[in-house]
This record gives sequence, structure tokens and C-alpha cells, in this order.
Amino acid sequence: MFRANAAFRELDGVPLDILKSCSYEDKIECFSCPHLKVLRKIPGVKTGHFSHIFLVDASSSTEPEAMVPLANFTNDQTAVVITGTPNKNSGWIRSPIARNNGLKVSYFERLRDWQALSRALIQRL
Repeated sequence: MFRANAAFRELDGVPLDILKSCSYEDKIECFSCPHLKVLRKIPGVKTGHFSHIFLVDASSSTEPEAMVPLANFTNDQTAVVITGTPNKNSGWIRSPIARNNGLKVSYFERLRDWQALSRALIQRL
């Protein structure tokens, strides 16, 4: 298991049994994610390696951030679970070009609002 966390997530907010699967930089006291080239050098880690990918609180991430694990590690056999809070768009987009071209919408919101996506696939808890 590999767990990527937002860089700003508090260390004590991650359960100890999961922490060993995370990449944490002690020097700068934040979570990090190894470069894709480094991840691909781990034996067996390739597209389709992970049976499940969970995007927890995807409503807080930008769409490009959410695409990194999906574009690089999923295949037809990978189960993807996306959770989030409706109408909680990321306010972190500083580029006016990105904002004006629709990148202020989270991946969670884009999927939720996509008319072609069957409502049967979306479950509200």
C-alpha cells in the first residue's frame, strides 16, 4: 500500500498503522510524494499495480492533482473510489488563466455534474 497525503496535512492526523505507507519529509515537516520516476522504480509498481485507488476528499483537490494517480496507475481492473463534499470547490487556483478555463472545479464536482455519468454510480452517504 502507498498513501499520498496533501503536503499540509498534520502528521498526527494520520493513523500510525497507515503512516508507514506514507512519504513524510522530516527535514521540512510535511508529506511528500516521490517523483513518478522514483515510484515506477519500486518493484511491481506500474499501471494497474494498485487494485484500489481512493481519492479521499477529492472536492478539496484540483482536477489536475486528482488526475495524477488516475492517469498513471489505473487500468480497467482498478477500482477508483472518490469522496468529497458537494459545492466545496478548491480556492487554491491562483492563475486567472486556469480559473477562467474551468480548472477551479474539483474533479469530484466535475464528475458529480457530468450529465453522461449514470446517477447509479454516485452514492450519497
